[in-house]
Order: sequence, then C-alpha cells, then structure tokens
Amino acid sequence: MKVFIVNPVSGNGKGMKIWPQIRSYLEKRRISHEVFFTRFPGHACRLSTNAAKKEKVEAIVAVGGDGTIHEVANGLMGSPTPMGYIPAGSGNDFARYHQIPLHWEQALKRILQNRPQRVDTAMVADRKVINSLGVGYDGSVALAVNQSSWKKRLGKMIYLIKAIQVLLHYTPQTVYLNVDQQEYQFHRVWLVVVANISYFGGGMKICPNASDCDGKLDLCIVHGISRWRLLWMLPQVFSGSHVNHPAVHMIQGKQVVVDSDHPMVVQADGEILDHYPLAIKVLPMSLSIL
Repeated sequence: MKVFIVNPVSGNGKGMKIWPQIRSYLEKRRISHEVFFTRFPGHACRLSTNAAKKEKVEAIVAVGGDGTIHEVANGLMGSPTPMGYIPAGSGNDFARYHQIPLHWEQALKRILQNRPQRVDTAMVADRKVINSLGVGYDGSVALAVNQSSWKKRLGKMIYLIKAIQVLLHYTPQTVYLNVDQQEYQFHRVWLVVVANISYFGGGMKICPNASDCDGKLDLCIVHGISRWRLLWMLPQVFSGSHVNHPAVHMIQGKQVVVDSDHPMVVQADGEILDHYPLAIKVLPMSLSIL
C-alpha cells in the first residue's frame, strides 16, 4: 500500500486540485492506497511518522511543495520506507534537481516503477534539511513571505516583491564559519546558504556543484557587495554564473557551524528555524526516495 500525504494549500491549492485525478488513476488500476490531508504546520511530519509504522506500507508520497517534502522526510527519519513526490508547490526545487516530472501523472508513474535510491540529508538541531538552509537575507525573505497575507493570492510574485522589500532595508553582518574545523570570517555578509542540492528559491542554481550523493554540503557566502550590485547579480544565480563574482565564496564540507555578532534569520527548505548559532552536519545516504 502507498500512503499519500496531500498539502491542500500548497501551490495556491494545486495539491487539492490534482488529488481527484491521482485518486482516479489509482482506483482504475486497483492500486492500494490511503490518503491524508494536512491541516496545520508540522502535520505532514506526524502523518508520515505514523504511516511508516503501519504494516504493508511500501512508500509515503508527498503531494505538495518543498515544505511538504521537508516535513514528510523528517517524519521518516530513521525509517527505511521510501518517499515519493508529486510536485504541487511553487518552487519545486527538489523535483527540479531530481528531474521529477512536474505533471502529476508522469511523477506518479515514476513512483510506481518502485526504484528507490538513497540520498544525503543534513541535520541541524533535531531537524533534517532536504534541499538547503539559508541564513541572513535569504532567511529574512522567507520569513517575510511566510508572514504575508498576500502569499496565496500572488503565488510566485510574492517572492520577488518581498525580495526587493527586504533588500532595501537589510543590514549585512560579520559572520563566523567553522567548516570541518577550518575557521573563516566574512564581513558585510548578505547571506550564507548551506546546500544539499544545487537549486533553491524556485530554480536558482545557488550551489551548482552541490549533490545529495557525495557526502558533502556546499556553502555559498555572498559578502562585501553593495545592495544595488547584489540586485544586479541576482539574475546570474539562475544559471549558476554568480560563483565567478568576487563577492561570492564557495566552500565544501561535512560539518558546518554558523555564527554572527547578532542572530540572523534562518530558513530550512523554506521553513523558519529558531535555532542559532547553527551546527549543521551531513547525513550520508540517510533518506530513501523514489
């Protein structure tokens, strides 16, 4: 049996819109399944934990966005049960990286092929990070988006609006990093991204060489640049060419500590964290996906 966890509000309600089609597809082929709909933040984590404990459950399938994957994967911590994914969010970076089709039927067919593979995750405090973790400007944008009452109405556009609004008022800080026991200090830091995969922010190739199969985390530090030059550089992130800019510093490592003179806002897979300073480590081959 496959258990589906549907986020009804992700992607402006896309999860709820496509579920009847998914259900019809499963019923016509007599594929044993069960469905649960999330009702509050953290619910998908609880649902996946409980589902993985049931007998004859072959897979847990997340239907939603990257935040839904984040919760489902955290619920599967320590479980051998594989996670499938049908994209129904706004960013869909996990799907983009793993070349999971954005159309529900093609994504479902991939899941039904039942070809699990192990991938890395990262651990910060008691939480798994699947895609990436952002500190500073990136975290502040995520917080502003999550708090906006216009998020559901504007969809992806709200990210651009908040990115510009936050940029106008954000104050860069001095950041102290420890990567595999190597100390770094960067001044006037706008953001630090600790990436498990190459994409974040809805298609931005923030760490082009990041892989969730190499046992390492990739860091991107943007520092020592004016806000207007940063704005000019941002489009380069979609191609990954920003890594050649002198204000961008790339590092790889297995264990990372992030600290600063004043606490900075942190997001993990789009969800705001209240842990600071940060201690992050890679967990090699810790999640099974379809």
